Amino acid sequence: MPKHTIRQTLYVIGCRFSDAGANVAGHPMAQIALVVFCFAWFLLPLGQDATAVLTLVLSVLAITLTQMVLNQQKRHEVALHLKIDELIHAMKGARDEVMGVESKSEAELEALRITGDIAEEELAQRRGKSVVTTEANGASRREP
Repeated sequence: MPKHTIRQTLYVIGCRFSDAGANVAGHPMAQIALVVFCFAWFLLPLGQDATAVLTLVLSVLAITLTQMVLNQQKRHEVALHLKIDELIHAMKGARDEVMGVESKSEAELEALRITGDIAEEELAQRRGKSVVTTEANGASRREP
């Protein structure tokens, strides 16, 4: 097994911490507990200082949890794209240039869409069927 650098080790630890925090915070009981805690905090006569502390803690917690969830979603999205790319690569007749499309520019995406429409029209003509195409302006048209 290859030896990890300190940066890689910290990244792995951060990912595990982020996953655990996002999973705990996303559990319905955690959300109910937070609402009950906040409600009880405001009902107790603790004064303005306690309310300011609660506001500060909740603000920091919200920012931290948002980053944890975004980190978790980013890794899940990357994994999903890898799976989809593998399926595209494995399918007979699929266009390999579609793999990795999530990192392409708008112009490249439009060019891929147009080439896909052209290929679909050609296939439909060979089969003698009509095809619905989407033009660059978003309008649809049916061709015989």
